[in-house]
Amino acid sequence: MLTIAKFSFKEMLNKKALGLVILLTIVYLTLYGFGLREVYRHGTSNEIYRAALSSQLISVGLYFANFIVAFLVAFSAVGALSGDVESGAMQALLVKPIRRWEVVMGKFLGIGAMISLYSALFFTAIIALNKILGAKIIIQIPNLIQGMLLFILGPIILLSAALWGSSRLSTLNTGILVVMLYGFAMVGGMMEQVGSMMAMAGQKIQGLINVGIISSLIMPTDVIFRKMNSTLFTGAGINFLSGGFFGAGSEPSIWMMVYIGIYVVASLYMAMSYFNRRDI
Repeated sequence: MLTIAKFSFKEMLNKKALGLVILLTIVYLTLYGFGLREVYRHGTSNEIYRAALSSQLISVGLYFANFIVAFLVAFSAVGALSGDVESGAMQALLVKPIRRWEVVMGKFLGIGAMISLYSALFFTAIIALNKILGAKIIIQIPNLIQGMLLFILGPIILLSAALWGSSRLSTLNTGILVVMLYGFAMVGGMMEQVGSMMAMAGQKIQGLINVGIISSLIMPTDVIFRKMNSTLFTGAGINFLSGGFFGAGSEPSIWMMVYIGIYVVASLYMAMSYFNRRDI
């Protein structure tokens, strides 16, 4: 299993998709940094306003960073199993004394390690750019670490779903499935935020909130992003994003976090189960 993990990690380093995502990341950070410099240079001197502005800018940066990492997951994981089956590489691999569940877990660990490393570096770059260019919000170290771990968890959830799809579907169909699931979660999360903001204004729009809840059960990537924001920017009883578009109208409960853990484990279990029965 560890051998498969090491091979998968090294294989990702040689993929053109990684180079494309790195190039996209550099372009994004350049544009984002330019925007930050202009905003912080011409911003007001009011400390509370600048802290609220900084939290919004960091959240926007992390939101689109999360989107780019999701593309990396899609490019690298949709063919992790089905691609090797279609190319014939899996037959050669399974000739060796390796059980199929070890292949699935090895792929998960190897790709997951690369995704986690990339996510951590991206998260650090967004925070560092804001601090260097003038952010006035103070994020406690424990909150920063928890926020980074939650930022990493989102792509890991998507990876587990991608491996489940790759264990039984073709590479193309898995790619379509992953993109649709991520898009569904993103749109559902936006609708839930709109519903929460309208509810705070005194209007009862439970239907929008219910759509967000259902989407978070099907693919909980967006709810993890909201949890990360809540963790990063809640300090001294103040949440600077509580009413914002990228905030969390209601923080995910501990039971939602338990559900997410079960979701990842169940996805991997189904991936191993389906792949074990797959005709190779």
